Amino acid sequence: MGTVRGLHHLIPLLGLFVRSDRWIWFFNPQEGAKRFTLQVEMRCRCIGCVKKVDKAMASLGSLRGIETSVGDVDTGIVTVVGKVDPTEVCQWLKKKTKKSVEVVNPAPAIENHNQKMIVVLGSSSRAWHTTPSAPPLQDEVSWVLAPPVGQHDHKSLQLIEEKIRGLERVRDVLKIKNLENELIAAKSELTQSRKVINSSKKALLDSALNQLKAYKNLEALSQSPYD
Repeated sequence: MGTVRGLHHLIPLLGLFVRSDRWIWFFNPQEGAKRFTLQVEMRCRCIGCVKKVDKAMASLGSLRGIETSVGDVDTGIVTVVGKVDPTEVCQWLKKKTKKSVEVVNPAPAIENHNQKMIVVLGSSSRAWHTTPSAPPLQDEVSWVLAPPVGQHDHKSLQLIEEKIRGLERVRDVLKIKNLENELIAAKSELTQSRKVINSSKKALLDSALNQLKAYKNLEALSQSPYD
């Protein structure tokens, strides 16, 4: 509570409001700073890799020139605001995470004061306002960066992931259909083989019956009274 009360002199610059069930705190980054987004390859999600990436994202703020860094381990997206070269930050992340890192969304210098940073301060089940009686900040603080107008990185990633899942489902359906076709072909071959075997059996049986009939005729002739 003491921390919140100590921010009264910043009220003209800060605005506190609630979206959904989370506290969101807005403030303007310094003018002239660059906003850019990096993508860390997160195909391997073992505990070691996740911890390594999380630690690297948390340490980004220590780099010279970075004013704000926002990392999401789940998506591998890192958004940085500051007077720093995106390529240098990319190389630094590659070195720390031992993973592939790309600059996916560089942006020009920030001059629009409407572009603001969001700090998500834990979750809350009630709506709160900026008053001296505001509740204390939660221990666990997560950070997200409000994208400028026209940028929807997370939504785009979600759409891409949904399309990938849809393609995987189509691929699985095609695999099942191919398997069904192979089974039908195998069944047809088996049926043909059975027909051939049955025909061979019938021919052998007819031949044996003819031989037996001929033997009986020969035996009857050998017992003729004219001998």
